[in-house]
Amino acid sequence: MYVPDILTAELTPTGPRTADLPFVDDGQLSIGIWECTPGVLDEPTTDYDESMYMVTGRVTVTAPGTEFDIAPGSLWATPRHWPGLWQVHQTVRKVYVIDQRDGAPSTPKYLSNAHTLDLGQAAPRPVVLAGDPQERSVDIWSHNRLHVGVWDCTPGEFPFRRDGYDEVFCVLSGHATLCFDDGREFDLRPGAVILTPSGTTGRWVVHETVRKAYTIIDDRG
Repeated sequence: MYVPDILTAELTPTGPRTADLPFVDDGQLSIGIWECTPGVLDEPTTDYDESMYMVTGRVTVTAPGTEFDIAPGSLWATPRHWPGLWQVHQTVRKVYVIDQRDGAPSTPKYLSNAHTLDLGQAAPRPVVLAGDPQERSVDIWSHNRLHVGVWDCTPGEFPFRRDGYDEVFCVLSGHATLCFDDGREFDLRPGAVILTPSGTTGRWVVHETVRKAYTIIDDRG
């Protein structure tokens, strides 16, 4: 559930214009990487929420009273039963999370550029193994059991654990190594995508200030 570079990840065709690389597809959650060539897609969401981070291409997404200009760096989330029409201008590739679990309706949220979002004042990590890592984060959408946003952290080393939630993220900038306690290590540079499941423990080693676009999937309640 890791690809070192989303731009070069090999996807499997799923239709005449679409391709996919699923990380998870269990009937309740679908997580992965998706691509679509130019043209029109009129596929309103049914009973699911979806978060998306775009890495390539250009698309205009319209709905009654709403128009989103989606380009590389865009981070957005759409609620269940949202009637979006896609006009794909240039082949798009995105990280997605589709949540089909029970949930309430909401409104979409859109961030044009996750790279430049002001995350506010940094705060020190509560537990540190080395250095003085300072972190910041902003949720742009928190609804039902999905939390979508941007996080960054300065160099240092600190532990992490996923208690009651999964997280998938795409690295936007910087360099870090994610070390799992089971011995696996993942090199995180711009374009890397990784899913860290609930129950995962390990440590971050941030070499250069790292920024990521994330979706947290709460599995409690």
